[in-house]
Amino acid sequence: MELTKNQVDDNLTSSVGRATYNQPVPIWDAKTRSLTDFTTHFSFVMSAPNPAEYGEGISFFLAPFNSKIPDNSSDGYLALFSPETALNNDSRNQIVAVEFDSNKNRWDPSTDHVGINVNSIASEKTVLWKSSIKTAATANAWVSYNSTTQNLSVFLTYAHKPVYRGNSSLWHVVDLREILPETVGVGFSASTGEVVELHKIISWSFNSTLETSDGKEKNKT
Repeated sequence: MELTKNQVDDNLTSSVGRATYNQPVPIWDAKTRSLTDFTTHFSFVMSAPNPAEYGEGISFFLAPFNSKIPDNSSDGYLALFSPETALNNDSRNQIVAVEFDSNKNRWDPSTDHVGINVNSIASEKTVLWKSSIKTAATANAWVSYNSTTQNLSVFLTYAHKPVYRGNSSLWHVVDLREILPETVGVGFSASTGEVVELHKIISWSFNSTLETSDGKEKNKT
């Protein structure tokens, strides 16, 4: 699944795209205040037509169901934020995301990094990412949330046969009830700017545990 324009399309610059699960996913229950646990695993490839310069990145995100791509959200905004609300932690954004960012913007700590974003394009936590965009290797990522500790953790590997044992490359404590509505859309976004790259999701699974007070069952995709 290609998230942004590829070689057979016209201009690759300033491209944006999203792909989301077609049903809303319960994240917390207003009656009980219960939060979900969830784990998602996805494999993806980011590659560059010109290995000397590329950008901008891809994200896994949670946001209001059926939310739209904001205007002017190409370049470093990753099809998540508009420039007007991207940097002020605006509660109207209602976004929690994990970004795999390949180009340094003015709010970024380094060129290639993984970040956890809460209502802002400026990440709450980041870690250096030794990306393989120049070789187009397949990355495997796990993003998990523990409802008891409110810990959102990320594990990324390029191992040929990856095994996930609950370890993490990056983590951040966040109460999803303070950021997101009870049900959300989950999926991926990506963008290019003046420099470009290709963004491909190869596989994806998502499992959550919340059974809400109205009897809705846990979610598995």
